[in-house]
Amino acid sequence: MKNLDILQASDGSQLRIILYAEPQSYVVDCQRFRMPSLVRNADLAAMQTVSADQYAAFVLDDDLSPRQRAQRDKRFSLLDGLLCSQAITDKAYRSRTAQEQATLAGVTRRTVLLYLWRYWVSQNKNALLTSSCTEHNSDHTCTLSVDEKNIRWALNKFYYTPQKQTLTTAYKMMLQARYCDAYGKLLPQYPSFWQFRYYFRCHRDPINETISRQGIKAYQRNHRAFTGSVRAYAEAIGTYMTDATVADIYIVSRITRKPIGRPIIYTMVDAYSNLITGVYVGLEGGQYALRLLMQNTCADKVSVCHKYGIEIDPQDWPSHHLPSKIITDRGTEFLGGPLENLCECYQIEVENLPSYRPDLKGPVEKLFDLIQSAYKPLLKGKGIIEPDYQERGAPNYRKQGVLDIDQFTRIVLKCVIYYNSKYIMGNFPLTTAMMQVGVPPIAARIWTSCPSSSLTTVDSAKLGLTLLPRADGRITQRGLEVFALNFSNTLFKKRFVRAGLSGREKVVIAYNPACLDSIWLFENGEYTEFRLMQDQYRGKTLAEVQDAQQERKKAAVDWKKQDLQAQLDLMADISAIASMTERPAATGNIGKQIAENRPVARKQESINMMDLLFDTQEDL
Repeated sequence: MKNLDILQASDGSQLRIILYAEPQSYVVDCQRFRMPSLVRNADLAAMQTVSADQYAAFVLDDDLSPRQRAQRDKRFSLLDGLLCSQAITDKAYRSRTAQEQATLAGVTRRTVLLYLWRYWVSQNKNALLTSSCTEHNSDHTCTLSVDEKNIRWALNKFYYTPQKQTLTTAYKMMLQARYCDAYGKLLPQYPSFWQFRYYFRCHRDPINETISRQGIKAYQRNHRAFTGSVRAYAEAIGTYMTDATVADIYIVSRITRKPIGRPIIYTMVDAYSNLITGVYVGLEGGQYALRLLMQNTCADKVSVCHKYGIEIDPQDWPSHHLPSKIITDRGTEFLGGPLENLCECYQIEVENLPSYRPDLKGPVEKLFDLIQSAYKPLLKGKGIIEPDYQERGAPNYRKQGVLDIDQFTRIVLKCVIYYNSKYIMGNFPLTTAMMQVGVPPIAARIWTSCPSSSLTTVDSAKLGLTLLPRADGRITQRGLEVFALNFSNTLFKKRFVRAGLSGREKVVIAYNPACLDSIWLFENGEYTEFRLMQDQYRGKTLAEVQDAQQERKKAAVDWKKQDLQAQLDLMADISAIASMTERPAATGNIGKQIAENRPVARKQESINMMDLLFDTQEDL
């Protein structure tokens, strides 16, 4: 038992605790319009806790009309000064404040208190939307029979749940819980299933039913009222929606013509005009694919299509700009990385949609379906996956692939060009200005007719550097160090020397994982190229460099062990030689003896060297 719990008394009434205290708590009757009263905690502890869902106001703001929303907020404003503990405990304060609010709004004090009671019961201001018979007749209270209370309890307990019980099952569960004796025998008097179903149909709330049985995500995605349009959100071109999907086709290698799986399609679509502004088709997803998608989005589409042997008019695919806003889902490639660098550099806003809500980016989701539905009927038997792929006896579609990645890319580009320059969008709401100049409902023509002030044209070279992944590097005396590699630039010699004197300097670099011959120092919005100093790693990818470094570390362990063993052997040899010598007895003037003995030793050394030289010549 705690604050805001709903408890059911022995007489069937249900009470909500709105202010828990010791030894008594303030409660409000959930079924009858009454002001709070004190009940001993010992009595409350003997009551049964019930679900609060039956009093929850399952109403979403998106489902409310502006008029309903304004009415709710107006009623809620009447509760200023009443949503506090003093309004619960002090009757005089509650009555005085309610009268003041009623006078200002031109309503009765009872109406204000009625709204306050509704809020206390539901703990949700959306409860102020509903009407109540107590509002129209202050002398009559709406009461339910015992059977109706049990039916309502059973519906909330067994039917309006994620378990999705049928109405018949909920009825049987009610009988077992409320209309059977201690031995499980059915009592003589009980409501029929027809009464149960009649009460259900009379009080059925489709919104509450969908949310409680399927969840809020399913309701928002599939069952909410579709009263708006994406054009109300994106009022002009420049808001791009992006997503990726795995194509329903198996392809083969360009070289070996062996199956290599299914390709991935990334697209970027303008939310207002439905123009496909960028597309990427490949085998690799993630941030690599996103970089190529953004480069395709900002590239000249005539040259892009020309690489695949397709000739188009510039007006057929007129987009080559960066957007003012990008809408994505919560895919890992869209959270940070290249997209974050791009937005930081060009002040692009990114909006990440909630998970499992593809309906919020309908244009890009629908275009995936349109593109695939265009080529699927013509490629049956050539790798297309049919709906029966999981059924017994279905063909193995992995063996049917005949297209390689280039051929499939050409097909996708052809579909994109068609939907951009030829496809008629019959339901597109053309503006008055568009109709006056005769703009057809075609994505490319709509795009061209709209002002492009919110779009940005960028340099392809700088865009490529901006989309590269970033990493932390350090300027040291040996150069720019990153990934345990050293890079150099002749213009930074002073900074290398300064790093040796004052300590290493932490910097941010951009790099291409496919080739580490060069990296770029990113400072003050500018990129400065540094060249790799270790020749053995030139032309290698980051993964290959890291593998080579790992192998070198493993070999270094063996080399270190060998070096240690060699040092131990050297120590043993020196000790052995030293142990075979005897120290001569030194007497007299040691300096004079050294001066007399050194010439004799040098003469003997010369004789030994000459003997060694002649012996070598005789051997030759």
